[in-house]
Amino acid sequence: MSDLCKLCQTNKLENVGSHIFTESIIRTALNEDGFTKREDKELIYEISTENIGLDYFGNGVLPEKLQQILGREASEDEIKKNKNPFINRDLVCRDCEKKFGPIETSFAQDIYAKIIKKKDEELESDSCNYVSFANQKTLGLQFSIINIWRASASKYDNWSLKEDDEEYLRKFILKTADLDIQSIIKKTQENLEEIERFDFALNYFISSGNQLSDNGVLIDNSAEPFFILLNRLSIIFDFKILDSKKMPDLTKGTIESNIGCIISSNLDDELRIGINTDEERKKLFNKIALIQLEQIRQKFTDTFFQLHRAFFGFFPSQEAINYFNQKMIEYIKSRDGEIIISEMLNVVTNVIMDCGRSYV
Repeated sequence: MSDLCKLCQTNKLENVGSHIFTESIIRTALNEDGFTKREDKELIYEISTENIGLDYFGNGVLPEKLQQILGREASEDEIKKNKNPFINRDLVCRDCEKKFGPIETSFAQDIYAKIIKKKDEELESDSCNYVSFANQKTLGLQFSIINIWRASASKYDNWSLKEDDEEYLRKFILKTADLDIQSIIKKTQENLEEIERFDFALNYFISSGNQLSDNGVLIDNSAEPFFILLNRLSIIFDFKILDSKKMPDLTKGTIESNIGCIISSNLDDELRIGINTDEERKKLFNKIALIQLEQIRQKFTDTFFQLHRAFFGFFPSQEAINYFNQKMIEYIKSRDGEIIISEMLNVVTNVIMDCGRSYV
């Protein structure tokens, strides 16, 4: 692995903890019980063939909460290996990291915070619903690009862009990066022709109720255009002009009523953030849940076999596998799309226990 900054490719890495995605946007999707402040309250779960369970816990999570989740005290080895998957210390140097800040701060304060402060009824509309921000298209462009590039350069969730596309974004970020937002905007506007084949659209999902941590972070790379979900905000993007009739399957029935009005290439200097209802958010998460269920079933086939063999000394029968699949489907349907990873982990544990009881 190179010890050079992946952005400037000149300076040495300095163990800088760079957030892969804008921390202020994804915070409530990760923090314990939807904490809105940056207090090291993250609880991040993973389900994969490599790991099952709590993947990361922030320093601010109380030991009692950890014991409740794990069913025991965290071991010294777990504490030692505890690593936040949304922070990459092998991404950029300190100088480059500082240049992300003005974009993220401006977007969070001037765009995202203004949407969040509105009441749900102020945001809802019958069709082509969006919030408009005059002369802020450049800010939306930079926000989208830095999040996409960092995810790709970090190989987040084993995802990355084509090498040429990642380099296309890197060069543009490097050419327009600066320490103040006015300089960044000026440089971006002067070099728009160098990013003309990139197109994007942003959507915001209303999340009604008091629970702010129902959402998650997701990259759907099943087809182009790409779809990234960052808590209550989503980015649809491609390296060609977006076509409102050719959107990701995941967004059909949710974003499609807005998309024609908010595609960046259809606008001049205006930034439009599409607004989707809480019901549409639930539909999206139901689709995500069903897709992830299938992915989980595929990923967990081998894991379930190995766990079963480890506990009982033999591989599960087809009947046991069918039972596992049935229980996962039942859980997804019972949650109406609002899945909770820790509860899904309990389903896996309960199936193993049920298998054990059936063998007595």
